[in-house]
Amino acid sequence: MAPEISIIIPTKNGKKHLEQTLPETIKACRNVSVKTEIIVVDDNSEDGTLKLKKDYPQIKFLKNPSKGVCSARNRGVLESNGNILLFIDNDVFLNEDFFAPTLKYFTESFFAAACCGYSFLDGHQLDGVKTLSWSKGFPRFTGNILNDKLKNGEEYLSFGVQGAYFFCSKEKFKLLNGFDTLLEPYMLEETDLAYRGLKRGWKINYIAGTKPLHKCGGTIQSKTNPKTKFLSKRNRYIFIWKNISDPFLLASHLFWLILRLPLDFKAILAAGGKIKEILIKRKQEKAFIRFADREILLQSKQQRGKYAQ
Repeated sequence: MAPEISIIIPTKNGKKHLEQTLPETIKACRNVSVKTEIIVVDDNSEDGTLKLKKDYPQIKFLKNPSKGVCSARNRGVLESNGNILLFIDNDVFLNEDFFAPTLKYFTESFFAAACCGYSFLDGHQLDGVKTLSWSKGFPRFTGNILNDKLKNGEEYLSFGVQGAYFFCSKEKFKLLNGFDTLLEPYMLEETDLAYRGLKRGWKINYIAGTKPLHKCGGTIQSKTNPKTKFLSKRNRYIFIWKNISDPFLLASHLFWLILRLPLDFKAILAAGGKIKEILIKRKQEKAFIRFADREILLQSKQQRGKYAQ
């Protein structure tokens, strides 16, 4: 397929970040041979974000009719023209050559690609090949194999993406019905999307040559914020109940859920309040599963052994 790239940027009270990052995103778009468009979706900001329209007539500015990053991104995709989606946060800086190493990946079979992200503040690598594991009744999504640990090779496979910057096929995004708004307002929405694709047998590439700089904190509140910590716990339960079907893993989860009940009571109760919707979506996804949970966990373990020195 001839790639046309739609860049989707959700933002909530991030005008000051966009004033810094949008010029860099525009430069990156000018330095690539394929068609691109930039779509900023304002998630009910109170800082006058939409006033930026007058300064950037080439950018499409939208307002999210709902609330949350999932619906904001879905709204951006709905109004997009490209067949390749690039989701970036409002505090991410793209370098001029950002797209150079990416175009070869956009084949007919392409699903998603994780980017090699770096810190804006000190330049150290934040995100690499994403690994997936299971421990004490819960999936672990935060593992990374960074570039200095990778062996030379043409293709690296990832088992997740960082929501601040990743590519996705628009066709497959639609087949997955986009980001699940059960996870609103934020946390784990990109992990959920990626995992559902993996269970359908689709691959996630890792593009080591991309170097977006992440300022951190412009799209969601700090991970130390009580609200963010609560949403992380709640959405982790929603993720498991919706996506995990392996009996052994579910039994493990139940055992550890009971142990964690005093610590996670509010999060479990909040997730339980969505159980009807969770079970409906669980049933919908079941029809498309090609890889079992433990198969994916094994694949991730094998990739860690293959790439790590």
